[in-house]
Amino acid sequence: MQYLYKEMIELKDSNVEMSPIELKGHIISFLKEHKSASLATIMDNNPRCSPVQYFMGNDMDIYIISAGGDKFKAIEENPNVCLLVNTEYINYRKIKGVQVFGDASTSLQNNNLIAEAMEHSPEPYLIEGQGESIKVIKIKPNSIVYLNSLNSGNRTKQILEQDRIIIKEDNLISIH
Repeated sequence: MQYLYKEMIELKDSNVEMSPIELKGHIISFLKEHKSASLATIMDNNPRCSPVQYFMGNDMDIYIISAGGDKFKAIEENPNVCLLVNTEYINYRKIKGVQVFGDASTSLQNNNLIAEAMEHSPEPYLIEGQGESIKVIKIKPNSIVYLNSLNSGNRTKQILEQDRIIIKEDNLISIH
């Protein structure tokens, strides 16, 4: 019985197709297990990537606390962003991660985001009393890509868009 239960857990943790509710649960759980990510933005038609720390809000919204930087200028120019959260990269076949594609807004555009972030922050003392020195980015997800190839090496991606799932299989060529 233990073997069967373990096998079922491994199946759920791999890229077996899930319902939208199950997939959303896996995504939220994975995002809550981590706090570091890479934030990709575009400024002057050039992509750039910044290391960030984040936390979750309501409806899968994501908040990033920052002292500033060019990512704020980039978001003002183009609010389309991608946040990548992943396990340690073992190799191209063995990785687990989430890519969140969404629309970003900042506290430079909407000062209410600081108070909103404080409501959800696991460490509100990082924000309180920081005045102008602290800034917030909020990401509202449009599309979230989930990949878990840690166990099987299966690189099938499940993409959550609103309440539907799109399956995207990677057709990797084996080199012998």
